[in-house]
Amino acid sequence: MIVKNPKFEVSAVSPKQYPANGLPEIVLVGKSNVGKSSFINTMINRKSLARTSSEPGKTRQINFYNIDNQFYFVDLPRIWF
Repeated sequence: MIVKNPKFEVSAVSPKQYPANGLPEIVLVGKSNVGKSSFINTMINRKSLARTSSEPGKTRQINFYNIDNQFYFVDLPRIWF
């Protein structure tokens, strides 16, 4: 797949902030500092769309990345599972 226009859409802290356009979502879950953001960057062939940190537990919100208006990569923080 060639990704042309990926973009960070929103960091949500409650369901009312989630995107409401009905696009499919690929949700990434895992422990802190396992490479979820790096995985997103690798899949879309970008170096820094999804912010990475060397300090575990930095993600506190649910991050939605719109991939060419086709689907979302959704990065969940550890507290959600």
